[in-house]
Amino acid sequence: MVARYIVFGHLTIDDTVLPDGRTAMGTVGGNVLYAAIGVHIWTGDLAIVARPGQGYPVSLIEELAACGYRIDGLIPCESRRIRQWQLYDDEGGRHYVPLASSGSYAELTPRVEDIPPGVTAGAIGCHIAPLPVEFQAPLVHWAKSKGLRITVDPHHESVNGTARLWQSILPAIDVFCPSREEAICLLGGWNGPEAAARALAEWGTAVVCLKLGADGVFVYRAADQASWFVPTLVDRPVDITGCGDAFCGGFLVGWCEKNDLQMAAWYGTVSASFVAEDFGGRHAFQIDRGEAMRRLTTLTALEVRT
Repeated sequence: MVARYIVFGHLTIDDTVLPDGRTAMGTVGGNVLYAAIGVHIWTGDLAIVARPGQGYPVSLIEELAACGYRIDGLIPCESRRIRQWQLYDDEGGRHYVPLASSGSYAELTPRVEDIPPGVTAGAIGCHIAPLPVEFQAPLVHWAKSKGLRITVDPHHESVNGTARLWQSILPAIDVFCPSREEAICLLGGWNGPEAAARALAEWGTAVVCLKLGADGVFVYRAADQASWFVPTLVDRPVDITGCGDAFCGGFLVGWCEKNDLQMAAWYGTVSASFVAEDFGGRHAFQIDRGEAMRRLTTLTALEVRT
């Protein structure tokens, strides 16, 4: 199986607590998993590159393989798997607390030297999910050397104080995909999505895709100053964990397959809508692609009306 798309990031086991008291313990998650789901909704031609860590359930990796995900990019390492609490507050904030037995983000971050050569044959695009920025930069330059289309999502815990570093990295990135909160950290304020996207594009990236949570996404192309707003498809999410990552995976496929940024945002929005339907990622390992196309049709019709 050729992997046309490669996703880099973390696999985690999550214990989620919502502000209304609902909990979900021991769910399978991680930004690389949700991004891979976002890709897989549209195509099976993808590979996951990650370090699961010691103690990560083998049964979950086997289940991924059985569902058609390519797993030869999962790299053994000596560090313990990441397990963490995800604590949401009633204002939309989220805080992560690693268990005492958990490995760290840095220890479980895939490196360029980890990438199995066979994984990259035939690849056309990659998504680098949130990782400590000092590890994202080498992956960006590796992907650039391979001629891949590159989307990158910054890491919420390592974005503060890194504006200058991102200014040096962004010229090598095709699409930069920060959240509203991450854009605020990088820019030092918020004057709306268009102003933020323009400011980030001035740092050198060709396209900025701002993830605005329940408000949808805003896409801006620097070359001609074109922009698109795409609303969310999710009215009553069960759990929003991973929606941004799934969006990025779907966006990558839509962009590479259709060469159309608005279509890419539609693909990403559809991918995110499936992830929001339940806790964790397992429920979305396999998705009816006919239903994905129906949701895409619904979204494009909504865009025409608006």
